[in-house]
Amino acid sequence: MERTGDHRTRQLAATLSLVAGLVMLGLKMGAYLLTGSTIILSDALESVVHVAAVVFMFVSFRFASAPPDADHPYGHGKAEYLSIGFEGGTIALAALAILWEAIRSLVEAHVPVRIDLGIILVVVASLINLALGIYLVSVGRRTRSAILIADGQHVLTDVWTSLGVVAGVLLMLLMPAGAARTWTDSLVAIAIALFIFVLGARLIRQALRGLLDEVDPAALERVVAAINEIRDPAWRDVHNLRLRTSGDFTFVDFHLVVPSLWSVAAAHGAAEHLEKHILDRLQAKGAVMIHLDHPHADPTVGLDPPPAPEEVAPFTVAQASRLKLDEWEETRAASL
Repeated sequence: MERTGDHRTRQLAATLSLVAGLVMLGLKMGAYLLTGSTIILSDALESVVHVAAVVFMFVSFRFASAPPDADHPYGHGKAEYLSIGFEGGTIALAALAILWEAIRSLVEAHVPVRIDLGIILVVVASLINLALGIYLVSVGRRTRSAILIADGQHVLTDVWTSLGVVAGVLLMLLMPAGAARTWTDSLVAIAIALFIFVLGARLIRQALRGLLDEVDPAALERVVAAINEIRDPAWRDVHNLRLRTSGDFTFVDFHLVVPSLWSVAAAHGAAEHLEKHILDRLQAKGAVMIHLDHPHADPTVGLDPPPAPEEVAPFTVAQASRLKLDEWEETRAASL
């Protein structure tokens, strides 16, 4: 179960994100209504997405913070990735809406007005976005919240979008009134829409990586390093190393090959010590499950004294993470 302090900090960050999102939405939508600029509309739609994503984030926080239960033994942390995927999907839809409006404005030859006032409102909203994005990413990293980090990165990307909006609007001001401004407004809006769509696609990809437990090479390296730190020279092999995260919880499992003649007590003691050490090094809550194995081809292994520590090569990530196909197929066949 997550710490109460972290939960409250996340809730506060999400609340500030929602309040700031509503303020920015008012500023940007006001700028659009004043100017009628498609470029500024693209920025306003980004704020609509932000508000919708934060509302969904509140629901996800509530579900993800629930402790493991009989129906969800790994906890509910994966709900965070649903929120990230939702945000990515709404961003992609917003991009399509911007494209539609930009093309419609181009066809109808709509000319923006009161552009100078619109720039001021967008700049104010951008400064709020910058402070909010830095805050969300900082809190997300401190509390190990993928959803807050994703939201903060989206907000910071929105700052770049707003700068593009300001540059596009300034470019419009340099154009003579009439068709030139219409074309500039629409083409810049289309470019921003494509940029936003790519951002949405990346967030969707991030959500899929989390939901499908894609390999995290850095995390695997930390686990293998932790094993090597306290490695007993008698440990023969490590394989089938797998790792998954669910919110605050990290789950690790692998096979550890020990001498055939070790007692159950000795093998169990080594496994318990190793499990605790790995979680300490990962600085994470969760569980480490070690399947104890032995060299089946030679049951006498263990009679000879183990090699000296300096003679033992450290385990590598490639060695530890390899899946033994015969064991994998046996497990798969048993489940069918």
